[in-house]
Order: sequence, then C-alpha cells, then structure tokens
Amino acid sequence: MKRLIMMMKETANRAHYRRTRIFAVLFLSWCVGYAPGGNSGLLEAQVTPSSDPVPLMILLTKLDQDDVAGAERLMAENLEVVKQRLEGVLGELDNKFDQLGRYGATAGHEVHTEVLENFLEEVSRYAKLFDVYRRLSGDDVLYKRIEARRLRFEGALYTHAGEDACGDHLDWEEAQELYNLALQRLQAGFVLAEEVDELRVMVSAKNNMGSTYIRMVQPDRGLAAYQEALRLANQLGGDMYPGMIRMNLGNTHVWVGEPDLSMAYLEPALAAFKRMGRGTWQANALLTIGNVQLRQAKFASAWETFGVALELAKQSGEDRVRGRLLMNMGMAGLQLKKPEAMAFIQEGLEWYAGPNGKVYPDIEREVMQQDGLRLLSRVARETGDEALAEKYMKEFFESVGPDPDRYGVVRASPCFAIYKAMPKK
Repeated sequence: MKRLIMMMKETANRAHYRRTRIFAVLFLSWCVGYAPGGNSGLLEAQVTPSSDPVPLMILLTKLDQDDVAGAERLMAENLEVVKQRLEGVLGELDNKFDQLGRYGATAGHEVHTEVLENFLEEVSRYAKLFDVYRRLSGDDVLYKRIEARRLRFEGALYTHAGEDACGDHLDWEEAQELYNLALQRLQAGFVLAEEVDELRVMVSAKNNMGSTYIRMVQPDRGLAAYQEALRLANQLGGDMYPGMIRMNLGNTHVWVGEPDLSMAYLEPALAAFKRMGRGTWQANALLTIGNVQLRQAKFASAWETFGVALELAKQSGEDRVRGRLLMNMGMAGLQLKKPEAMAFIQEGLEWYAGPNGKVYPDIEREVMQQDGLRLLSRVARETGDEALAEKYMKEFFESVGPDPDRYGVVRASPCFAIYKAMPKK
C-alpha cells in the first residue's frame, strides 16, 4: 500500500508540471491573440450568452488553477451544450479504459500501473468539472455517472496493485488489504451505477469483482460475481462483455479442476472474439481451450490448438500469452514424443527471462524458469544425455539462489495459488 501511495504522489508531481506547462501555452496564446490597448469597455458591452461555450479543456485549466468562479462563469454561458460535451466525455473514458485492458497484454506491470494512475488522474480532473455542472444545473445524474466510473476504475487500480504485491513480493497481507480496497470501490461504483441505470459500468464492476475474488483465492465468490456479470452483460448486448466474462468463467472452471464445465463458456467466448476481430482475446481463449484439452489428456488436440493460438499471439502482439503457449506446447509435445518439444520449452524459458518477460509478475517468471529447467533436465536424463541433464540442473540451482528454502516457500505462498490448478472441492 505504501508503494501505491508513493506512486500516486509521484504521479501528482508529474501532473503539476503538465498543468504548469499547459497554462504557459494558453497564456502565450492569449498574448498573441489580443493586442494591448483598445476599447475594453466596448468589448465588454458586446458580450452575450454564447451558443458555443469555451472548450472543456479551458474549464479544466481554470479548475487546475483553483479559479472555480471563472470556470462557473464560463460554463454558465450554455449549460445545455456543456451537458452534451460532458456526456461525450463519459463515452471517451469508457473507450480509454477498454483500451487499457488490451494494453496490459504487452506492457509490464510497472508500466501498466503508471498508465492506470495517469488515467485515473484524468478521470478525477473531469469529476471536478462534472461537480461544477451539478452545482450550476441542480442535476446530479451526470456527476453520479462519472463518480460510478471513477470508483470502478479505482477498484481496477487497487486490484492491479494487489497483483503487484503478491506477484512481485509474495506479500499476501498487503495484497489482501489492496484487494479488499478494490472490492469496496467496485461495490460502491456498482451501487451508484445501478442508481443511474449505467448498465455497462455495472457489468464491468461485477466482472472486476470476480477477478478480485479469484486473486483472493475465493473461487466460489468469484464464479458467483462472474455469473451475475454475465446476466447483466446479456442485457447489455454486443460481444465484448459477454465474451470476456465467459472466458473468465471458463478460466476459473479449469483452475478449480472442472475442465469439462469450461467449454460451454469458452467456445461462445471464442466465437465472440472472432466476430470482434480481436486477435489478443482469441489467443487467450485458445490458450485456455488448449489447457482444457491437456487436462482431458487430448494431447494431439491441445498441440493443434496451442499452435493456432501461438500464431495469433505473434500476429496480435499478445506477449503474455505467447510465453505461456511456448511452455504448454512443449508440455503437449512431450506427451506426443515430438522431437521439437524441448525446443519449445527452451524458447519459452528465453521468452520469460528476456525483456518480453516483463509482462509477467516476478513470481510467474521465477516459477516458470525453475520448473522449466527441472523438466528439461528430467527429459534429457530420460533420453540418456546426462551431460545436458546436469547442465539444466545447475541452471536450476542458480535460479533458486542462495536461499535453499526458496523453491518451497514460493509454492506454499497463497500468492502462488492462481498460477496452479486447484483440486475440485
């Protein structure tokens, strides 16, 4: 939590610099646009209510300078047009947030956190503008609409911070604190969205609740939240949210050891992503379908599915899925006794260890490296190559480091639970 607060302070400092720079540009433009002198009284006499009030950016700048009265005066020139523009802002924020979700496939957690923080700062700036409109118009619906979004977006940031606490530091206590903060924000956002009939925000918040419960190792509550999100998403229509939530349901059923139940969700999810043309999500869905086939011992089908998914991941830049697919292709290939199986595992290890591996939490990189090296050593020994087996084991011990208990500590941590299959209850 302390790290998150420090990051938020650093973001605020960067924002102050940006605001100062924006003000300087605007001030210079004012000097160029209006020459000194002239009949100021005549200009004031010509001022009438404007049918086209000043852009929202000018109003935001006024608020950044604590000139609330100036922002109110300019906004009051035409509240109806301002309302239309603010409604447009809501749609823009929704689209930006959806894009941020896709961005996580190629950005490391640290970079993604900074992007989320900057986005939340933008939302908070706009919320002040919505508050001014509420006071002037007496209509608080628009303010509740952006506040519901702000709470939902903030919940996403806390969930992300919890992943960092667990995934990079094995700090389960801090992760739990952050996840609970996320749930508080998400639930508050959901209630406010329900009050103003913002179905899309309700769906998005419930979906995030499900993902947060999964990271808290509470699969039953996670599944329940996903099911509620799916019920609402079906009312919303379209492919994005129903597809996304069905994929989450499919993933969760694989995770808890119920692969047979997952296909009823994964197949329609994949069909939705194909209609949308989103290669990153298609690769994700195919990865999970391949995992189902592995659990069902359908190794030939898994090999084929992983191969298609790998090509999609390469084409769409889904770096996170790409490394996992390389490792899983190796696993399926070993079962099929394919000669290229070890090469896939080796390539996967290089992917995790290289710069592209920054898209994964540290704990995943560490576990993949260690288990991959042990697997390669075992396979080499089974084929009679003792020298190669010893080489891989030496690399394995180097990866564990000086702490002899590190291997067991990582795998015993609750933070590791989401990276392994759970037994069916």
